[in-house]
Amino acid sequence: MYRLKRDSVIYEMSKNNEPVLYINPGDKIIVETEDCFGHKITSEDQRLGEDFDFSKVNPATGPICIRNAKPGDSVVIEIKRIELDTHGVVELYPGFGLLGDNIYESRTKVLRIESNHAIFDTMQLDLKPMIGVIGVAPLQGAVPCGIPGAHGGNLDTVEITVGSVVKLPVFVDGALLALGDVHALMGQGEVCGTGVETRALIEIEVTLDANYHINEPVVETSEAIYFLSSNENPDLAIKNATKYAVSHISEKRKLSFEEAYMLSSIVCDLQISQVVNPLKTVKMKVPKSVL
Repeated sequence: MYRLKRDSVIYEMSKNNEPVLYINPGDKIIVETEDCFGHKITSEDQRLGEDFDFSKVNPATGPICIRNAKPGDSVVIEIKRIELDTHGVVELYPGFGLLGDNIYESRTKVLRIESNHAIFDTMQLDLKPMIGVIGVAPLQGAVPCGIPGAHGGNLDTVEITVGSVVKLPVFVDGALLALGDVHALMGQGEVCGTGVETRALIEIEVTLDANYHINEPVVETSEAIYFLSSNENPDLAIKNATKYAVSHISEKRKLSFEEAYMLSSIVCDLQISQVVNPLKTVKMKVPKSVL
């Protein structure tokens, strides 16, 4: 069992990042992650301001080089465990989120995390830990960890949680996997721009699949497969996620594209992951019962 500490982080995903760990397919890793603000906001007296370095948001622990990973493969990450810190932060900031034009000054709310709940004032909210950032190096350039894409990154998808399997396309040798930005709780869409942002400890098992070729991330749970797509234009993200799902149904059920398209319209659910990042992320949920 390998362990990566949270002091080994990157702020952008790139093939030029030097690996901090080399693993073999099948290895398990414990990854310590930093919160999205780099633990710079720990009390309600501290707030985001003009002095905050927004190029340093969403630090991701890594990168991890996976031996024998080649372009065209898929990295398969099984999430075994997520252990949360004792506190999490929710932040408002002018311009942040869907209603950011209604926010005129920043505000911080610190929530205790205890007994499987996040404490919001007098409310005890059930924890739903999930990983916000999980990705590999893109083929070209460097992508900040606050931005999602075909490589993964800041997907902010609530199904990326314990028991799920995340599949990412490999673009460069070794893949260069990194992850972070854990939320103790987050609603679909993450509409104000943050969930309950917290440090965490994550246990994952990483394998490779050379026979599964994907264009964008896929998340598998016990009940469904989610085909994700991120795009600056939400309509294109919706179209791509739908096409991935229809093609998968067609292949698995040996149906024509037209029949699979009809089936998807009556059994699949088009959902929003997040709408607050530079690229919006949507997902098409395909129940395993139809595959």
